[in-house]
Amino acid sequence: MRYIDRFVWRMKKTFNMTVPREEVSYEEYDFYHEELDELLIPAEHLEKLPNPLVLETLSYIDEQGYEWIAGMVEEEETRRLLYEVWIKNGEPLAYDIYVE
Repeated sequence: MRYIDRFVWRMKKTFNMTVPREEVSYEEYDFYHEELDELLIPAEHLEKLPNPLVLETLSYIDEQGYEWIAGMVEEEETRRLLYEVWIKNGEPLAYDIYVE
């Protein structure tokens, strides 16, 4: 649940949407690379990330029924943010990678 405030802030800053914190859902998963869809993390990004990886997903459904999802990959031991993906209705909008 570490990234709920980041999700709310980024939705306002990047997409000019006010998202009530209590309407953001959150889940955390551990994945091996071969279990992930390329929509979520493209192969060229995946190769820079740990295997397995910790993926936190945050989602929100807006008033028009659009589903917004942010996926945050973090380093398991340090919890340092390594990667972000933003998806709207199943279409990737943006990626940010914080590792070389």
